[in-house]
This record gives sequence, C-alpha cells and structure tokens, in this order.
Amino acid sequence: MKIIDRHNFISVVCVCFTLVVCGKLILEKMTGFTDEFYIENIFICLGICVLATFILSMHYYLQKFPFIPVVIGQYVLLIGVIFASIWISSRFIDMSPSAYKDMFVSVTIPYVIGAAAYYISYFWQIKKANDILITINYNNIQDK
Repeated sequence: MKIIDRHNFISVVCVCFTLVVCGKLILEKMTGFTDEFYIENIFICLGICVLATFILSMHYYLQKFPFIPVVIGQYVLLIGVIFASIWISSRFIDMSPSAYKDMFVSVTIPYVIGAAAYYISYFWQIKKANDILITINYNNIQDK
C-alpha cells in the first residue's frame, strides 16, 4: 500500500516543509535567536524535506524486508546523506564546529515525528483495509 506516491509527493513535501519552517520560526522566536543565514537555511530545510519524504516513500518497495531494519536503514541513509553533504560543503565553505551535532538534532527530531506519523498512518490504513476484507468475506459467507 502506497501512502506517498508521485501524485501526492509534492503535497506531502509542502506540508512537511511548512511544518518544519513554522517549528523553526516558533523555536527561534521563543529562544530569541536571530538566524544570519536565514535564506540558506530555509532552502536547506526544503532540500531535507524533499529527501526525507523521498526516503519514506521508498518504504513501499522495501515491504518484503523486516520492518525495524527498514526504518533504521531509512534513518541511517538520511543522516548519512546529510553528513556527507556537510563534509563536502566543509571543503568549500567554513562550517560551524558543531555543524554535525546541529544538523543531527535539527534533522532527527522532525524526521522521527514525521516517520512516526507516516508509519502510524500506514498501519492504520492497513488495519482499515483488513477490516473491509473481513467484512466482505463475512458477507460472502452469509450469502452462501
């Protein structure tokens, strides 16, 4: 069962991006932080939302594998790509000494929340589909 497909991918990315940016703005307002690299960070948020949504959408193709290793593998892939991007970027521009830690925290918290929402929705839809199948089978048995 596909929850994220080519028809709703952009919509899912837009919702995730909006939630992440709103969370970022609220957190910055509450802490009094002023982001001097505001524009760059907004585009990084967009890129990470696209990547995270794409990685979650690949779950459909990984259903034949055990659930826990797939979830962990998806997260490791996301963090790996982000850390590789930081490493490559650090060759061309100056990075904060805490760039890896900052990105780890900044990506992990929203990703865990988003992945939890995705998988809860996924299992809820599977339960709903199973209930429909049970009802259909029960009605077919009653008709005979």
